[in-house]
Amino acid sequence: MASLEPQQLFAGFGRCDITPASNFPNGMWMAQKHARANGIHRRLYISCVVLGTEADAVALVGYDLVLLSVPQVTAIREAIRARTGLPMDRIWLYVTHSHAGPVTQDFYDREGAAEVAAYVSALPERSAQAAELAWQGRRAARVQTGIGQCHIGVNRDLNYQGRMITGPNLAGFSDPDVGVIRLDGLDGTPIAAIVTYGCHPTFLGPENTLISPDYPGVTRDVFESITAAPCLFLQAGAGNVGPLRGFLAEVTEVERCGHLLACAAAQTYFALPVEGYPATIDHVVESGAPLGIVRDQPASTEQQNFRALARQVPLPTDNPGPTVYDSVAQDLESARERVERLKREGAAEPDIQLATQHLLRHRLRAERKRLYSAPEGVSLEVGALLIGKSCFISLACEPYAELGVAIKRRSPAEKTIFAGYEGPDVIYVAPSESYSEPRSMEVYNSPFGPRAANVLVEAAVSMLHELHAH
Repeated sequence: MASLEPQQLFAGFGRCDITPASNFPNGMWMAQKHARANGIHRRLYISCVVLGTEADAVALVGYDLVLLSVPQVTAIREAIRARTGLPMDRIWLYVTHSHAGPVTQDFYDREGAAEVAAYVSALPERSAQAAELAWQGRRAARVQTGIGQCHIGVNRDLNYQGRMITGPNLAGFSDPDVGVIRLDGLDGTPIAAIVTYGCHPTFLGPENTLISPDYPGVTRDVFESITAAPCLFLQAGAGNVGPLRGFLAEVTEVERCGHLLACAAAQTYFALPVEGYPATIDHVVESGAPLGIVRDQPASTEQQNFRALARQVPLPTDNPGPTVYDSVAQDLESARERVERLKREGAAEPDIQLATQHLLRHRLRAERKRLYSAPEGVSLEVGALLIGKSCFISLACEPYAELGVAIKRRSPAEKTIFAGYEGPDVIYVAPSESYSEPRSMEVYNSPFGPRAANVLVEAAVSMLHELHAH
Protein backbone atom coordinates (compact mmCIF):
# COMPACT_ATOMS: atom_id res chain seq x y z
CA MET A 1 0.00 0.00 0.00
CA ALA A 2 2.89 2.37 0.66
CA SER A 3 3.33 5.29 -1.72
CA LEU A 4 6.14 7.85 -1.84
CA GLU A 5 4.12 10.39 -3.81
CA PRO A 6 2.59 13.21 -1.75
CA GLN A 7 -1.17 12.95 -1.76
CA GLN A 8 -3.95 14.75 0.03
CA LEU A 9 -3.84 13.96 3.72
CA PHE A 10 -7.08 12.86 5.36
CA ALA A 11 -8.09 12.26 8.96
CA GLY A 12 -11.12 11.04 10.87
CA PHE A 13 -12.13 10.42 14.45
CA GLY A 14 -14.36 7.87 16.14
CA ARG A 15 -15.15 6.88 19.71
CA CYS A 16 -16.98 4.18 21.63
CA ASP A 17 -17.89 4.16 25.32
CA ILE A 18 -16.47 1.18 27.27
CA THR A 19 -17.44 2.25 30.79
CA PRO A 20 -18.35 -0.90 32.74
CA ALA A 21 -20.89 -1.28 35.52
CA SER A 22 -20.09 0.74 38.62
CA ASN A 23 -19.42 -2.45 40.64
CA PHE A 24 -17.21 -4.10 38.03
CA PRO A 25 -13.98 -5.82 39.20
CA ASN A 26 -11.23 -3.22 39.10
CA GLY A 27 -7.74 -2.32 40.24
CA MET A 28 -4.26 -3.59 39.47
CA TRP A 29 -2.65 -3.41 42.90
CA MET A 30 -1.22 -6.22 45.00
CA ALA A 31 -2.02 -4.07 48.06
CA GLN A 32 -5.73 -3.56 47.37
CA LYS A 33 -8.30 -5.20 49.64
CA HIS A 34 -11.38 -4.97 47.43
CA ALA A 35 -12.45 -6.95 44.40
CA ARG A 36 -15.14 -4.69 42.98
CA ALA A 37 -15.49 -0.98 42.39
CA ASN A 38 -18.25 1.03 44.01
CA GLY A 39 -18.57 3.87 41.50
CA ILE A 40 -17.37 5.59 38.33
CA HIS A 41 -15.06 8.59 38.43
CA ARG A 42 -15.19 9.46 34.70
CA ARG A 43 -16.29 7.61 31.58
CA LEU A 44 -13.92 5.24 29.78
CA TYR A 45 -13.58 5.19 25.99
CA ILE A 46 -11.98 3.70 22.94
CA SER A 47 -10.84 6.63 20.78
CA CYS A 48 -9.61 6.23 17.23
CA VAL A 49 -7.83 8.59 14.84
CA VAL A 50 -7.51 7.43 11.23
CA LEU A 51 -4.76 9.30 9.44
CA GLY A 52 -3.14 9.02 6.04
CA THR A 53 -3.77 9.13 2.32
CA GLU A 54 -5.67 6.94 -0.09
CA ALA A 55 -2.40 5.10 -0.74
CA ASP A 56 -1.56 4.39 2.90
CA ALA A 57 -3.22 5.06 6.23
CA VAL A 58 -3.04 4.04 9.87
CA ALA A 59 -5.55 3.74 12.67
CA LEU A 60 -4.32 4.92 16.07
CA VAL A 61 -6.65 3.39 18.66
CA GLY A 62 -6.44 4.36 22.33
CA TYR A 63 -7.97 2.54 25.31
CA ASP A 64 -8.67 3.73 28.86
CA LEU A 65 -7.32 0.39 30.09
CA VAL A 66 -4.22 -0.77 31.92
CA LEU A 67 -3.17 -3.35 29.32
CA LEU A 68 -4.30 -5.62 26.49
CA SER A 69 -3.20 -9.22 26.02
CA VAL A 70 -1.76 -10.74 22.87
CA PRO A 71 -5.04 -12.58 22.02
CA GLN A 72 -7.04 -9.41 22.66
CA VAL A 73 -4.83 -7.32 20.37
CA THR A 74 -5.05 -9.92 17.62
CA ALA A 75 -8.86 -10.14 17.85
CA ILE A 76 -9.21 -6.35 17.89
CA ARG A 77 -7.00 -5.87 14.87
CA GLU A 78 -8.88 -8.51 12.93
CA ALA A 79 -12.20 -6.83 13.75
CA ILE A 80 -10.92 -3.41 12.67
CA ARG A 81 -9.42 -4.83 9.48
CA ALA A 82 -12.74 -6.44 8.58
CA ARG A 83 -14.57 -3.13 9.07
CA THR A 84 -12.06 -0.73 7.45
CA GLY A 85 -9.87 -2.79 5.13
CA LEU A 86 -6.71 -1.54 6.83
CA PRO A 87 -3.92 -4.13 7.05
CA MET A 88 -2.99 -5.47 10.48
CA ASP A 89 0.33 -3.63 10.58
CA ARG A 90 -1.48 -0.32 10.09
CA ILE A 91 -3.70 -0.79 13.15
CA TRP A 92 -1.82 0.50 16.20
CA LEU A 93 -3.37 -0.01 19.61
CA TYR A 94 -2.43 1.98 22.74
CA VAL A 95 -3.41 1.84 26.40
CA THR A 96 -3.39 4.82 28.74
CA HIS A 97 -2.35 2.33 31.46
CA SER A 98 -4.75 3.51 34.15
CA HIS A 99 -4.30 1.27 37.19
CA ALA A 100 -7.80 2.25 38.33
CA GLY A 101 -9.41 0.80 35.23
CA PRO A 102 -11.44 -2.40 34.92
CA VAL A 103 -9.87 -5.83 35.09
CA THR A 104 -9.23 -7.18 31.58
CA GLN A 105 -7.01 -10.18 32.24
CA ASP A 106 -7.89 -13.22 30.15
CA PHE A 107 -7.01 -15.54 33.03
CA TYR A 108 -9.14 -13.73 35.62
CA ASP A 109 -11.18 -16.42 37.38
CA ARG A 110 -12.23 -14.76 40.64
CA GLU A 111 -15.31 -12.84 41.69
CA GLY A 112 -16.97 -11.34 38.61
CA ALA A 113 -15.06 -13.58 36.18
CA ALA A 114 -18.06 -13.93 33.86
CA GLU A 115 -18.47 -10.15 33.73
CA VAL A 116 -14.80 -9.69 32.91
CA ALA A 117 -14.97 -12.29 30.16
CA ALA A 118 -18.04 -10.60 28.63
CA TYR A 119 -16.36 -7.19 28.81
CA VAL A 120 -13.20 -8.45 27.12
CA SER A 121 -15.14 -10.30 24.42
CA ALA A 122 -16.93 -7.06 23.51
CA LEU A 123 -13.72 -5.09 22.94
CA PRO A 124 -13.17 -6.18 19.29
CA GLU A 125 -16.65 -5.07 18.22
CA ARG A 126 -16.45 -1.82 20.21
CA SER A 127 -13.05 -1.14 18.67
CA ALA A 128 -14.37 -1.83 15.19
CA GLN A 129 -17.25 0.58 15.80
CA ALA A 130 -14.86 3.37 16.81
CA ALA A 131 -12.56 2.67 13.85
CA GLU A 132 -15.47 2.53 11.40
CA LEU A 133 -16.74 5.90 12.62
CA ALA A 134 -13.28 7.36 12.07
CA TRP A 135 -12.92 5.70 8.66
CA GLN A 136 -16.31 6.75 7.37
CA GLY A 137 -15.89 10.29 8.74
CA ARG A 138 -12.45 10.90 7.27
CA ARG A 139 -11.98 14.08 5.29
CA ALA A 140 -9.23 16.17 3.77
CA ALA A 141 -7.05 17.51 6.53
CA ARG A 142 -4.19 19.79 7.42
CA VAL A 143 -1.84 19.05 10.27
CA GLN A 144 0.23 21.15 12.64
CA THR A 145 2.46 19.84 15.40
CA GLY A 146 3.46 21.57 18.61
CA ILE A 147 5.28 20.76 21.82
CA GLY A 148 4.41 22.35 25.14
CA GLN A 149 5.48 21.59 28.69
CA CYS A 150 3.88 20.39 31.90
CA HIS A 151 5.33 19.15 35.19
CA ILE A 152 2.68 16.94 36.77
CA GLY A 153 5.01 13.96 36.32
CA VAL A 154 8.28 13.42 38.21
CA ASN A 155 10.83 10.64 38.31
CA ARG A 156 9.53 7.81 40.48
CA ASP A 157 12.69 5.75 41.17
CA LEU A 158 13.69 6.93 44.65
CA ASN A 159 16.64 5.65 46.65
CA TYR A 160 15.07 5.81 50.09
CA GLN A 161 17.39 4.84 52.91
CA GLY A 162 19.34 2.51 50.64
CA ARG A 163 16.24 0.88 49.15
CA MET A 164 14.71 1.69 45.76
CA ILE A 165 11.04 2.56 46.18
CA THR A 166 8.40 3.87 43.81
CA GLY A 167 8.13 7.44 45.04
CA PRO A 168 8.83 11.02 43.91
CA ASN A 169 12.48 11.60 43.03
CA LEU A 170 12.59 15.29 42.14
CA ALA A 171 16.25 15.08 41.18
CA GLY A 172 15.66 12.23 38.75
CA PHE A 173 15.09 12.28 34.99
CA SER A 174 11.67 13.03 33.49
CA ASP A 175 10.39 14.50 30.25
CA PRO A 176 8.03 17.50 30.54
CA ASP A 177 7.11 17.56 26.83
CA VAL A 178 3.43 17.74 25.90
CA GLY A 179 3.11 16.66 22.29
CA VAL A 180 0.15 17.94 20.29
CA ILE A 181 -0.82 16.95 16.76
CA ARG A 182 -3.63 19.19 15.53
CA LEU A 183 -5.78 17.90 12.68
CA ASP A 184 -8.21 20.29 10.99
CA GLY A 185 -10.38 20.13 7.91
CA LEU A 186 -9.59 22.35 4.94
CA ASP A 187 -12.28 24.73 6.20
CA GLY A 188 -10.48 25.12 9.53
CA THR A 189 -12.94 23.09 11.59
CA PRO A 190 -11.34 20.58 14.00
CA ILE A 191 -11.15 16.90 13.16
CA ALA A 192 -9.13 15.69 16.15
CA ALA A 193 -6.08 16.29 18.29
CA ILE A 194 -3.52 13.76 19.49
CA VAL A 195 -2.00 14.64 22.87
CA THR A 196 0.97 12.79 24.36
CA TYR A 197 2.54 13.01 27.81
CA GLY A 198 4.56 10.65 29.97
CA CYS A 199 3.42 10.04 33.55
CA HIS A 200 2.20 6.84 35.18
CA PRO A 201 -1.60 7.02 35.75
CA THR A 202 -1.22 6.13 39.43
CA PHE A 203 -2.72 9.17 41.09
CA LEU A 204 -5.33 6.68 42.32
CA GLY A 205 -3.94 3.79 44.32
CA PRO A 206 -4.84 0.58 46.18
CA GLU A 207 -7.47 2.19 48.42
CA ASN A 208 -9.35 3.80 45.55
CA THR A 209 -12.59 1.98 44.76
CA LEU A 210 -13.72 4.03 41.74
CA ILE A 211 -13.30 2.90 38.16
CA SER A 212 -11.34 5.72 36.60
CA PRO A 213 -9.29 6.62 33.52
CA ASP A 214 -7.03 8.50 35.98
CA TYR A 215 -5.45 11.75 34.74
CA PRO A 216 -5.49 10.84 31.00
CA GLY A 217 -9.30 10.79 31.13
CA VAL A 218 -9.46 14.09 33.00
CA THR A 219 -7.01 15.64 30.53
CA ARG A 220 -8.99 14.40 27.54
CA ASP A 221 -12.35 15.61 28.87
CA VAL A 222 -11.08 19.04 29.87
CA PHE A 223 -9.06 19.50 26.67
CA GLU A 224 -12.15 18.75 24.60
CA SER A 225 -14.25 21.19 26.61
CA ILE A 226 -11.67 23.94 25.96
CA THR A 227 -10.87 23.29 22.30
CA ALA A 228 -13.98 21.52 20.96
CA ALA A 229 -11.55 19.11 19.27
CA PRO A 230 -11.95 15.35 19.90
CA CYS A 231 -8.84 14.14 21.71
CA LEU A 232 -6.83 10.94 21.55
CA PHE A 233 -4.49 10.79 24.55
CA LEU A 234 -1.38 8.64 24.18
CA GLN A 235 0.97 7.79 27.03
CA ALA A 236 4.63 8.69 26.38
CA GLY A 237 7.79 7.86 28.37
CA ALA A 238 6.16 6.99 31.68
CA GLY A 239 8.16 3.93 32.71
CA ASN A 240 10.06 5.81 35.40
CA VAL A 241 7.74 8.80 35.78
CA GLY A 242 4.75 9.17 38.09
CA PRO A 243 2.82 11.76 40.08
CA LEU A 244 4.33 13.80 42.88
CA ARG A 245 1.37 12.83 45.06
CA GLY A 246 0.15 9.43 43.98
CA PHE A 247 -1.44 6.19 45.16
CA LEU A 248 -4.37 8.13 46.65
CA ALA A 249 -7.85 7.02 47.66
CA GLU A 250 -9.76 10.02 46.31
CA VAL A 251 -9.84 12.07 43.10
CA THR A 252 -8.98 15.64 44.11
CA GLU A 253 -5.34 15.47 43.02
CA VAL A 254 -6.00 13.57 39.80
CA GLU A 255 -8.59 16.18 38.84
CA ARG A 256 -6.21 19.06 39.60
CA CYS A 257 -3.30 17.60 37.66
CA GLY A 258 -5.47 16.43 34.78
CA HIS A 259 -6.73 20.00 34.43
CA LEU A 260 -3.16 21.35 34.49
CA LEU A 261 -2.09 19.05 31.67
CA ALA A 262 -5.22 19.80 29.66
CA CYS A 263 -4.54 23.53 29.88
CA ALA A 264 -0.92 23.05 28.77
CA ALA A 265 -2.08 20.93 25.83
CA ALA A 266 -4.82 23.40 24.90
CA GLN A 267 -2.38 26.31 24.98
CA THR A 268 -0.10 24.44 22.59
CA TYR A 269 -3.07 23.51 20.41
CA PHE A 270 -4.32 27.08 20.08
CA ALA A 271 -0.83 28.28 19.16
CA LEU A 272 -1.17 26.22 15.96
CA PRO A 273 -3.69 28.12 13.77
CA VAL A 274 -4.09 25.79 10.82
CA GLU A 275 -6.50 28.08 8.97
CA GLY A 276 -3.80 30.64 8.08
CA TYR A 277 -1.82 33.51 9.54
CA PRO A 278 -2.49 37.26 9.44
CA ALA A 279 0.28 38.44 7.16
CA THR A 280 -0.82 41.28 4.89
CA ILE A 281 -2.10 44.80 5.59
CA ASP A 282 -5.40 45.02 3.72
CA HIS A 283 -6.21 48.67 4.42
CA VAL A 284 -5.70 51.48 6.91
CA VAL A 285 -8.42 53.03 9.04
CA GLU A 286 -7.78 56.63 10.08
CA SER A 287 -8.44 57.06 13.78
CA GLY A 288 -6.50 58.65 16.65
CA ALA A 289 -3.74 56.60 15.06
CA PRO A 290 -3.65 55.06 11.59
CA LEU A 291 -4.91 51.52 12.19
CA GLY A 292 -3.49 48.78 10.01
CA ILE A 293 -6.16 46.17 9.28
CA VAL A 294 -4.67 42.84 8.32
CA ARG A 295 -6.03 40.34 5.84
CA ASP A 296 -5.63 36.68 6.71
CA GLN A 297 -3.39 34.84 4.33
CA PRO A 298 -5.21 31.66 3.30
CA ALA A 299 -3.70 28.38 4.37
CA SER A 300 -1.51 26.72 1.80
CA THR A 301 -3.22 24.30 -0.54
CA GLU A 302 0.00 22.32 -0.88
CA GLN A 303 -0.49 18.65 -0.13
CA GLN A 304 1.25 17.39 2.99
CA ASN A 305 3.50 14.36 2.94
CA PHE A 306 2.49 11.22 4.76
CA ARG A 307 4.49 8.04 5.13
CA ALA A 308 4.22 5.15 7.57
CA LEU A 309 6.54 2.40 8.74
CA ALA A 310 5.89 -0.47 11.14
CA ARG A 311 8.60 -2.88 12.25
CA GLN A 312 9.23 -5.68 14.73
CA VAL A 313 12.48 -4.99 16.58
CA PRO A 314 14.10 -7.97 18.38
CA LEU A 315 15.35 -7.14 21.88
CA PRO A 316 17.60 -9.29 24.08
CA THR A 317 15.87 -10.85 27.10
CA ASP A 318 19.06 -11.22 29.10
CA ASN A 319 18.45 -9.29 32.31
CA PRO A 320 21.60 -10.19 34.26
CA GLY A 321 20.21 -9.63 37.74
CA PRO A 322 17.44 -11.18 39.79
CA THR A 323 13.90 -10.61 38.51
CA VAL A 324 10.37 -11.46 39.59
CA TYR A 325 10.42 -14.26 37.00
CA ASP A 326 13.12 -16.27 38.73
CA SER A 327 10.77 -17.61 41.40
CA VAL A 328 7.44 -17.14 39.64
CA ALA A 329 6.36 -20.80 39.78
CA GLN A 330 7.03 -21.04 43.50
CA ASP A 331 5.46 -17.63 44.16
CA LEU A 332 2.36 -18.58 42.21
CA GLU A 333 1.89 -21.82 44.11
CA SER A 334 2.47 -20.14 47.47
CA ALA A 335 -0.04 -17.42 46.64
CA ARG A 336 -2.62 -20.01 45.58
CA GLU A 337 -2.16 -21.98 48.80
CA ARG A 338 -2.49 -18.82 50.88
CA VAL A 339 -5.83 -17.91 49.31
CA GLU A 340 -7.21 -21.39 49.88
CA ARG A 341 -5.94 -21.47 53.47
CA LEU A 342 -7.53 -18.11 54.32
CA LYS A 343 -10.84 -19.30 52.90
CA ARG A 344 -10.69 -22.53 54.93
CA GLU A 345 -9.91 -20.61 58.09
CA GLY A 346 -12.81 -18.19 57.56
CA ALA A 347 -10.54 -15.16 57.36
CA ALA A 348 -11.94 -11.66 56.94
CA GLU A 349 -12.94 -10.81 53.37
CA PRO A 350 -10.40 -7.96 53.00
CA ASP A 351 -7.62 -10.39 53.90
CA ILE A 352 -8.85 -12.89 51.33
CA GLN A 353 -9.09 -10.18 48.67
CA LEU A 354 -5.56 -8.97 49.46
CA ALA A 355 -4.21 -12.49 49.04
CA THR A 356 -6.23 -12.87 45.84
CA GLN A 357 -4.63 -9.74 44.39
CA HIS A 358 -1.21 -11.24 45.12
CA LEU A 359 -2.27 -14.39 43.31
CA LEU A 360 -3.50 -12.45 40.26
CA ARG A 361 -0.25 -10.52 39.97
CA HIS A 362 1.77 -13.72 40.16
CA ARG A 363 -0.42 -15.19 37.41
CA LEU A 364 0.34 -12.14 35.26
CA ARG A 365 4.05 -12.65 35.91
CA ALA A 366 3.79 -16.33 35.01
CA GLU A 367 2.12 -15.40 31.72
CA ARG A 368 4.81 -12.82 31.02
CA LYS A 369 7.55 -15.35 31.70
CA ARG A 370 5.96 -17.62 29.12
CA LEU A 371 5.84 -14.79 26.58
CA TYR A 372 9.29 -13.40 27.22
CA SER A 373 11.34 -16.52 27.89
CA ALA A 374 12.61 -17.08 24.35
CA PRO A 375 16.42 -17.28 24.55
CA GLU A 376 16.79 -15.57 21.18
CA GLY A 377 14.95 -12.49 22.46
CA VAL A 378 11.53 -10.97 21.92
CA SER A 379 10.41 -8.55 19.21
CA LEU A 380 8.59 -5.33 20.04
CA GLU A 381 6.58 -3.23 17.62
CA VAL A 382 7.77 0.21 16.52
CA GLY A 383 5.50 2.48 14.48
CA ALA A 384 6.68 5.65 12.74
CA LEU A 385 4.87 8.33 10.76
CA LEU A 386 6.02 11.28 8.70
CA ILE A 387 3.23 13.87 8.72
CA GLY A 388 4.09 17.04 6.86
CA LYS A 389 7.39 18.18 8.35
CA SER A 390 6.90 16.37 11.66
CA CYS A 391 7.28 12.80 12.83
CA PHE A 392 5.42 10.52 15.21
CA ILE A 393 7.11 7.47 16.74
CA SER A 394 5.72 4.89 19.15
CA LEU A 395 7.13 1.89 21.02
CA ALA A 396 5.30 -1.23 22.18
CA CYS A 397 6.58 -1.13 25.75
CA GLU A 398 6.66 0.90 28.95
CA PRO A 399 9.60 3.09 27.99
CA TYR A 400 11.68 5.07 30.42
CA ALA A 401 11.55 8.80 29.72
CA GLU A 402 15.18 8.69 28.58
CA LEU A 403 14.25 6.62 25.53
CA GLY A 404 11.75 9.15 24.21
CA VAL A 405 14.11 12.08 24.76
CA ALA A 406 16.99 10.27 23.01
CA ILE A 407 14.81 9.50 19.99
CA LYS A 408 13.44 13.03 19.75
CA ARG A 409 16.90 14.60 19.98
CA ARG A 410 18.22 12.46 17.13
CA SER A 411 15.18 12.73 14.88
CA PRO A 412 15.67 14.48 11.52
CA ALA A 413 12.22 16.07 11.75
CA GLU A 414 11.48 19.64 12.83
CA LYS A 415 9.29 18.22 15.59
CA THR A 416 8.88 14.64 16.79
CA ILE A 417 6.01 13.37 18.91
CA PHE A 418 6.75 10.31 21.02
CA ALA A 419 4.45 7.68 22.52
CA GLY A 420 4.81 4.33 24.23
CA TYR A 421 2.35 1.73 25.51
CA GLU A 422 1.50 0.42 22.05
CA GLY A 423 0.61 -3.19 21.38
CA PRO A 424 0.06 -6.13 23.74
CA ASP A 425 1.20 -6.56 27.34
CA VAL A 426 3.47 -3.51 27.61
CA ILE A 427 6.55 -4.14 29.74
CA TYR A 428 9.44 -1.98 30.96
CA VAL A 429 12.45 -1.06 28.85
CA ALA A 430 15.05 0.87 30.87
CA PRO A 431 18.41 2.41 29.91
CA SER A 432 21.57 0.53 30.81
CA GLU A 433 22.47 2.76 33.76
CA SER A 434 19.30 1.65 35.52
CA TYR A 435 20.74 -1.84 35.99
CA SER A 436 23.22 -0.76 38.67
CA GLU A 437 22.40 -1.45 42.32
CA PRO A 438 20.10 -0.71 43.99
CA ARG A 439 17.87 -1.57 41.06
CA SER A 440 14.41 -0.15 40.54
CA MET A 441 11.10 -1.98 40.56
CA GLU A 442 10.86 -1.56 36.78
CA VAL A 443 14.18 -3.31 36.11
CA TYR A 444 13.27 -6.03 38.61
CA ASN A 445 10.07 -6.60 36.59
CA SER A 446 11.69 -6.51 33.14
CA PRO A 447 13.02 -9.52 31.22
CA PHE A 448 15.10 -7.21 29.02
CA GLY A 449 18.80 -6.68 29.55
CA PRO A 450 20.82 -3.46 29.66
CA ARG A 451 21.40 -3.47 25.87
CA ALA A 452 17.69 -3.45 24.99
CA ALA A 453 17.05 0.28 25.34
CA ASN A 454 19.87 1.21 22.99
CA VAL A 455 18.76 -1.38 20.42
CA LEU A 456 15.23 0.04 20.49
CA VAL A 457 16.37 3.67 20.27
CA GLU A 458 18.70 2.92 17.33
CA ALA A 459 15.92 1.11 15.48
CA ALA A 460 13.47 3.97 16.05
CA VAL A 461 15.96 6.63 14.94
CA SER A 462 16.82 4.59 11.85
CA MET A 463 13.14 4.38 10.92
CA LEU A 464 12.73 8.14 11.27
CA HIS A 465 15.70 8.76 9.01
CA GLU A 466 14.34 6.25 6.52
CA LEU A 467 11.06 8.16 6.37
CA HIS A 468 12.95 11.36 5.62
CA ALA A 469 15.22 9.79 3.01
CA HIS A 470 12.51 9.52 0.36
